[in-house]
Amino acid sequence: LALTNSDFLGQGTIMFEKQKPIQKDKLHDQVYERLCTMLRQGEFNPGESVPVARIAKAFDISPMPVREALMRLQAMGVLSNVSGRSVGVPEVTIKNLTDLRNVRLEVETKAVEWSIKNSNKDFIKDLLVLFDGLIDAEERHDIQSFIKRNYAFHFRLYEQSDSPVLMQIIDNLWLKVSPILYHSKWVGRFKWSNDNHKAIIDAVSSHDIPGARAALTEDITRSYDELINSFSDEIK
Repeated sequence: LALTNSDFLGQGTIMFEKQKPIQKDKLHDQVYERLCTMLRQGEFNPGESVPVARIAKAFDISPMPVREALMRLQAMGVLSNVSGRSVGVPEVTIKNLTDLRNVRLEVETKAVEWSIKNSNKDFIKDLLVLFDGLIDAEERHDIQSFIKRNYAFHFRLYEQSDSPVLMQIIDNLWLKVSPILYHSKWVGRFKWSNDNHKAIIDAVSSHDIPGARAALTEDITRSYDELINSFSDEIK
């Protein structure tokens, strides 16, 4: 069962008016990175169609490098081709959500395991600083800030694995899940998510690999359970 745009929060409008013109050198890479940032920041709604010409106009460049970057994202399964002139984030289905969850559980728990093996004082210090930011966002009930800081926390957690290949896989997964997170309901999720983050830091600090894997598994699993349960009336 597909979840339509009405199931998501927000106005459904991509904030292209905030975009700056793209520099003329290395256009493909710059467009790709800009689009990835927009995906991570929730400026694409699942199921929403976006004309290629609109993106090119916002970036003040020709459509060609935009199409090249979009083809790259389509090949990764992050975006889908809506028509010859439009793209969009694929509509969310329970099947796809479950698949994303299962793959994330395998890949990200392996990353945290490797990170603990490479752990040092600076790594733990960085996690504590990022956790302070998450607590601040929780206290202010700031959803956008929380999601951005959640991304920063998790990627710092995984970067210590010292595996560029693993990080590339995780980044691809997060490009797919970020638009869903930004436009889903977050009521009541802040505290238990931060409880899991604290448990992860405690386990990392004590080099407790099973504990860290368990806390991360709880964080990912409950996030998906909450998302699916919020649409329980839609599930047959």
